[in-house]
Amino acid sequence: MRKILFFTMLASLMLSLAACNNDNTISETKLTEREQAILTNTADQAFIFDFNVDDKYKNVNLWVEKYESGKLVGEVNNISTEIKDKGTIIFTTSQTMEESNQALFALSVHNDGSTSTIWNPETTPKGELSTVSGSNPLYNTPITDQMVLASICYSSSQDGVSSLSTDFYHDADKYMNELKDYEVVYLLRGEFK
Repeated sequence: MRKILFFTMLASLMLSLAACNNDNTISETKLTEREQAILTNTADQAFIFDFNVDDKYKNVNLWVEKYESGKLVGEVNNISTEIKDKGTIIFTTSQTMEESNQALFALSVHNDGSTSTIWNPETTPKGELSTVSGSNPLYNTPITDQMVLASICYSSSQDGVSSLSTDFYHDADKYMNELKDYEVVYLLRGEFK
């Protein structure tokens, strides 16, 4: 119940933040210190995006793809909802118990006074793995087909781990070979229609 209340309050708070000024763009939200503190206490990983669309777009579809050693093995979450003008997308992961490798993956879309949310449990990799996450670093990124918004990567490399390249977020199909460097990768993807 606490997590449901948190996501609802966070989505409402994010809508109140200034969204992008350009039509048909998406940007990672700039969080205040207080908002960052709230997320740190409630989620292991959090990605928040503001989008701004014109009348051409009526719907957003979001999903999380899971890759193992560079091969797509399935989808963890999938949500589709109607949109209008501007809104907020939130993707979080939270360990359900410290001793287990079970996590709760949550996707939310807040738009036009309502929030759509989906939660799914996911078994995350075990062992001594390094984790690195990232998102498109550019502000006011133009909306494209099946764009990659964020990534969470697990690696057993002893040589250090780096996040996916900026090029990957602009043309994921061209740079999919980067996923082979990790044992497991989760990609948050989105499509505006």
